[in-house]
Amino acid sequence: MKNKYRLIIFLSIVVFYSSFHIAWAHNPIAINGGPTDAATAYNIPDVTVSHVAYHHAKDGQAFLWLTFEGKAGQEINLQMGVPKLERYADIRPATTLLGAGFPPVTTLPFPVPEGMGALVITTEGQEPEVFHEEFTGTVDWMFKQEKVILPEDGTYFMVSYIPSGKEGKFWVAPGTREAFGVWDMIRMPGIIIKARLFHEIFPWGGILGWAYLALLVILIVLILILVGLYFLVKRLLTKRTGSTEEAA
Repeated sequence: MKNKYRLIIFLSIVVFYSSFHIAWAHNPIAINGGPTDAATAYNIPDVTVSHVAYHHAKDGQAFLWLTFEGKAGQEINLQMGVPKLERYADIRPATTLLGAGFPPVTTLPFPVPEGMGALVITTEGQEPEVFHEEFTGTVDWMFKQEKVILPEDGTYFMVSYIPSGKEGKFWVAPGTREAFGVWDMIRMPGIIIKARLFHEIFPWGGILGWAYLALLVILIVLILILVGLYFLVKRLLTKRTGSTEEAA
C-alpha cells in the first residue's frame, strides 16, 4: 500500500512539474477579445515576455489593439500567424507599431493617436511555415519573426489587422522570454479550450491538456485512497476499542 501511495505522489509531482515547465510558448493576452481601439487596447505588462493575442477580424472588430510601455533602444520581437484553416490560406495579417519617434503617419485604415508616428510590418508576399503547437494541439501558418528597435521612451500601440479588409482569423505574438506564474497554470485549462475553439477543433487536447487531465485523475485516485485509508484506520480503531472493552 505504501509503495502504491508513493507512486501516485511521484506521478503527481512529475505531471505538475512537467506542465509548469513546458506550459506554453506564449502567455495569452486575449482570445477572441472583440472590438478594441486606442482607449480599450489590451495592456502588455512586459513586452519582453512571450505573449499572444488571438483575433477574429470581421465587421465591427477589424482591428486588434495592444499597448505597452517601451524604452529607447529596446528591441521588440513579434510574430504573426493564421490558424491552419483552408478558407484563411490567403490571409496575410499586418501589424502597425505606433509611437513617438516613428516616421510620420501616412494612410492607415484606423485613427492614430495625436503625436505618434507609425511603422507598418506586413506579411504580404511571405510563404508561412506550418507550425504545430503540441501543448495545445493546434496548427497554424506562421510567418517570420520581426524585430524592431524602439526610438523613444513612452507609450506604444501595436495594431494588428488584415489589410485586405477580409474576414479572417490571425494572432500576433510579441516577446520571446518565457515567464509563467501559478495563476497562469490555474487558468490554463480554460485557455486551452478557448484556443482550440478559436482554431475550430475539439475543445480539449494537446500534450498540456492531457497532462492536466492525467493530473486530475491522479488527484482523484489519491483522494479515494486517502478516504479509504481513513475509513480503514477508523474501522481498526473501532474494532480495537471494542476488543479492549470486552476484555475489561
